[in-house]
Amino acid sequence: MLAELALRALTPAAPLARRFGLLQESVALWSRGYRQRKAWAGHHARCRKLVADIAAGLPRRRKAVILGSGLVRDVPLTALRESFDEVVLVDIVHLPLVRLRLWPRRNLRLLTRDLTGAMAWLAGEAQARADPLADLIADEAVDLVVSANLLSQLAWPVADWLEDHPERAAALPADLPARCIAWHLEDLSRFKGHVCLISDVEMVERERDGAIHDRLDLMYGVKLPPEDESWPWPVAPFGEAARDREFVHRVCAWREWREWRGGGA
Repeated sequence: MLAELALRALTPAAPLARRFGLLQESVALWSRGYRQRKAWAGHHARCRKLVADIAAGLPRRRKAVILGSGLVRDVPLTALRESFDEVVLVDIVHLPLVRLRLWPRRNLRLLTRDLTGAMAWLAGEAQARADPLADLIADEAVDLVVSANLLSQLAWPVADWLEDHPERAAALPADLPARCIAWHLEDLSRFKGHVCLISDVEMVERERDGAIHDRLDLMYGVKLPPEDESWPWPVAPFGEAARDREFVHRVCAWREWREWRGGGA
């Protein structure tokens, strides 16, 4: 608890990131990931191998962009830095622990960005959604884009905020959480380079006898094309969130989002 409080105090974060609970969530994710490092190891390893295999097969490796870089546990950062001229890590919060781990920053750049593009709009500070990736999409040197376990994380802060601010929510589209997911898929489709999408898409709450207590669509009804591969991620094993229940997410990966551009999603 003390470590989490200290990390929260030491982390530079934009006011909107604090207002929407994203700084707190980043610290909580770091803490849970440390506690469950063994349970999460298989998921992280599979993500890293997938991205490394894709990167190794590219004809050009000028710039790699990681969207939702977070704690950088699920991308093969060392391999990317060795093979690309530049690696760009994009997220709304970069914890000090991550910044220290990434030193020295030769050919590495951190971008702080609201990847929903909607938070200022929600807060009444803008008239519409901003385009969060316009500059990167226009960059012809971007040869690889990885959306790394980000897609499901775009909707819940918006859903929570709408629930907590009913007066403001009444003036906004009711399906904004789903729109944030759809917007990100559209953003990915605008890149000219190779795009890899990895995301958890469903949460299953299971009891010790195997009975399913609940099942949650993390995509808020947004339909996705058939994935190339999928695997379970034990996000909260028994005892983490509840003594007699575990929470397992189904993770899906699309090696080349190019196949689904032009409305395929």
